[in-house]
Amino acid sequence: MKIHEEDFESELRAALRAEAPPEDFAAKVLARAAALSPKPQVIAIPLWRKPAAWALAAGLAVAAVIPPAASEYQRRRELRALEARRELLLALSITRAKLRQTRERVQKNTRRIL
Repeated sequence: MKIHEEDFESELRAALRAEAPPEDFAAKVLARAAALSPKPQVIAIPLWRKPAAWALAAGLAVAAVIPPAASEYQRRRELRALEARRELLLALSITRAKLRQTRERVQKNTRRIL
């Protein structure tokens, strides 16, 4: 048994003896590490698939539509106001004419009585 223990110890010493690495050992390790490390991937997403692009486009569309719509609303409101003014003046004119006719009839009938 002693022979086996001595063989084992000598094999263990031989295995654990310091050896100088080959000259290109560091270069090989760095090359292999670079090959194994994941490279950052740049993912190109088309502009039309980005939610921020859609939000910006929607904002610009709204900004482009609101001022003309507001001015059109204001223009139509002013036209309605002018039409209402014209109708009011016509109604007042008709009322004035009817009152004048009524007053003339009342005066005419009052003269007959007196």
